[in-house]
Amino acid sequence: MKFVVPYLRVVAGMFAAITLWLAIVEIVNGNGADALLFVAFAAGLGYLAIGKPLRDRRRRIKAEQDAIAARAEAGHRAFLAGDVHAAMAPPPEPPKPPRIRRGVIIAAAVAGLFVLMGIISDISDGLDSPTKDDVSTTPRAAAPTTTTPYTTSAATKARTVAPETTPATRISTTQAAVAASTAVMPNVVCMDLQAAQDTIQAAGVFYSTSVDATGQGRAQVWDRNWVVVDQTPSVGASIGEGDPVLSVLKEDEFSGC
Repeated sequence: MKFVVPYLRVVAGMFAAITLWLAIVEIVNGNGADALLFVAFAAGLGYLAIGKPLRDRRRRIKAEQDAIAARAEAGHRAFLAGDVHAAMAPPPEPPKPPRIRRGVIIAAAVAGLFVLMGIISDISDGLDSPTKDDVSTTPRAAAPTTTTPYTTSAATKARTVAPETTPATRISTTQAAVAASTAVMPNVVCMDLQAAQDTIQAAGVFYSTSVDATGQGRAQVWDRNWVVVDQTPSVGASIGEGDPVLSVLKEDEFSGC
C-alpha cells in the first residue's frame, strides 16, 4: 500500500488543480456560488495531496529541534560534572528526508502537463462555464435590420441646423455631415472574429464589440475560434468608434455559414 500512496497523492493533486481552474472559469463567467463550491473541492483534494507530506515534514523538524535541545542539555550537565570531552561532543546527525521515487516525479510531470493542456484547451474554446453545458447553442434569431444607412447624432444635428442665407454657412454644414461619417460598415458575416475585426479596422474604425449569440455570455478569448453570424449596423451604414456589434458563435457550432 505504501508504494501506491504517493501516486494517489499525485492524482489528488491533479484533480485539485483541475477543480481550482474550474473555479477560476466560474469567476470569469460571473458564477460566484459555483466558484466557491469548486474552491472547497480543490481545498479538500489539495489537503489529500500534500497534507501528509507537510505533517511529516513538520514532525521531522520538531524531532530535530528536540534532539538538538536534548544534546545541549546533556552537554551542559556534562560540563558541570567536569566531563569536558562529553560536553564538547558534536550534536547528533539530523535524520535524512525520505527520497522521492523517480516514478512519482514522472507521474507528477505527466499530471501537470495534462492540466496545462486542459487549461490551454479551455482558453482556446472561450472559457465556457462547466455548469452551463446544457444551455442550447442554437443562435437566437437576429433582430431584422433595415437597409437605411445609420446616421450619427452629429450628422443628424448637422442636417437639422437651420440653413443660413450665405453659401459659406451651407458649405460648413455639409462639411460637418461628411466629417461625422467616419467609415462605412463592411460585410463581415461568416468571417472569423479576428478577420472581421481586421476588416472593420481597415475600413477606419478601430473599436468594435462582440457578443455571444447564444446569450450565455461566453468570453471570446481566442478570436479565431469564433465566427460572426450577425452584425449591427447593416452593411453600408455609417459607423464610428464602438458602433459595430458582432454576434458570434464558436467555430464548431452551427452558424449557417
